[in-house]
Amino acid sequence: MMGWHRLGSMHPHNMAIEVWCEETWGERPVRISDWANHDDIVQVLIRLSSSVLIADFLLDSDGSLLIQQHLHIPLETWNPGSIQGIRTSEGKTRFQHRRQSIYLSSELRVPEWGAALLEEWLMSMRSAVNRPKDRTQRINEMKRMKLSVERNLESASLSKVNDERISLDAKLDRIDSRLAN
Repeated sequence: MMGWHRLGSMHPHNMAIEVWCEETWGERPVRISDWANHDDIVQVLIRLSSSVLIADFLLDSDGSLLIQQHLHIPLETWNPGSIQGIRTSEGKTRFQHRRQSIYLSSELRVPEWGAALLEEWLMSMRSAVNRPKDRTQRINEMKRMKLSVERNLESASLSKVNDERISLDAKLDRIDSRLAN
């Protein structure tokens, strides 16, 4: 999705990128790290709550920020070591995850730095998901599960079905007696 965002002197490119993230991904970035920022190029690595992005923006002459390309790596599709960053013979950096890739400038940083930063962000997200919960969180989770089980048992209760069967039997008896008369 292409999007234009106005950059003014009071709004650095990070603010426009935050707006783009909110509009495109539904959340503000946790962190934005510059890859390259020169002339009309703004390339960044972005950490969201459960994914990372590599984004390549073009800064237009009127100060508008236009997304050129991006690579989204969700935590659930990432495995440690699956992000590769290599320098190409054309002097660019190619980041690749699974079958998707994005090409960025190679002027300021080495590919290994970017891949390592993205891997570090994703690893910390994964450890936060797997982090043991404190006692209060575990108790509250068990209470929620207990209520859910009680509701399911109540809805699956045979006593309601039996009451309904008795009611239907009585209706059938009344209909049967009317038809007999």
